[in-house]
Amino acid sequence: MVPVYAAGSAPDEASRILPIKADFCNVDDMVALREQLEKEWGGLDTLVISAGVSALRPLLEVAGVERRDGAFYPLHAGSEGVRCAVSAGTAAMQGNYVGPLICAVTFIPLLSSTSPAPSILLISSLAAVVPAPTRSLYASTKGASLLLYQSLAIEHPSIAFTYVLPSTVEGDFRASAVDGGPVREADPSKHGLKRDAVAKRCLEAVDQREKAVFIPTFTGRVGHLGYWLFPSIIERIAARKYNYTAQ
Repeated sequence: MVPVYAAGSAPDEASRILPIKADFCNVDDMVALREQLEKEWGGLDTLVISAGVSALRPLLEVAGVERRDGAFYPLHAGSEGVRCAVSAGTAAMQGNYVGPLICAVTFIPLLSSTSPAPSILLISSLAAVVPAPTRSLYASTKGASLLLYQSLAIEHPSIAFTYVLPSTVEGDFRASAVDGGPVREADPSKHGLKRDAVAKRCLEAVDQREKAVFIPTFTGRVGHLGYWLFPSIIERIAARKYNYTAQ
């Protein structure tokens, strides 16, 4: 979005991007980032939370238990299996909930005190409001951060909060799976939303100070509302989308 300039020309434009390497789940990194932003930019107008991790396996499968012909194999999850499930759940919670929480606590005062029109964009997922098989860890942790930011919007009415809930997006995000699961749905890079289109819609939503944005609009809202009106139908559609059959 920013042109490339020759050395020594247009320094103001060239300095609009400030690259900083940091872990948004690390408190010290985020505090250091805030201090750098105060030093270099003098404040912050818009905070975009666009990070997280995926999880792709049924929860009991993560614990080493499979269900075949209506029975569990083995019959129970052993201690090590339970620990595996807890480890994957903790990693999902760190990336999808704790990171956004740290960012909120770290940057909300800076936004409120330095911007005449502060805004926060949380890029969540349709999975945060519409449950799906093989996505129990991912959906529950994304849902937690969504509700966190929805609550923060009430606590901080001077900030415009926007939540974008896209369906499957193209790319290799699923490689971040904390449970090492395979991709079950159709190839995201062939059938998913285009990243440029999602990014453009995010910018529009922030500029227009929209609250909840589903992408695609019709499919997302139908899925969200449909789950509460006709949950069994939406559950069947979700199982088909993720190529999942309960044994």
